[in-house]
Amino acid sequence: MHALFVLYPKPEDPAAFRDYYENRHVPLAARLPGLVAQSHAFPEALGPDPSPWFCIWRGEFEDAAAMEAALASPVGQEVAADVPNYSPLGATLLHAAIVS
Repeated sequence: MHALFVLYPKPEDPAAFRDYYENRHVPLAARLPGLVAQSHAFPEALGPDPSPWFCIWRGEFEDAAAMEAALASPVGQEVAADVPNYSPLGATLLHAAIVS
């Protein structure tokens, strides 16, 4: 399995971000071809320093090729184009093979 992680910085309006993200963007991302599973979280820092991340999304694919194909697909392009609608500061994307 291969995972894609999308990390979002803290927005100016957290409530608006969360509403748009959960009601519009996550259902759009669910349409990515080859997506096996997805989840998201709004993490809180464990220590005294604040987390730089407001939201983290994880999508799982069979392998890196399936993830790359999903991102290059029309749905993948639509998902990427939607990000500025709720996260004007953008997002950081990371990917990795899942190690058990």
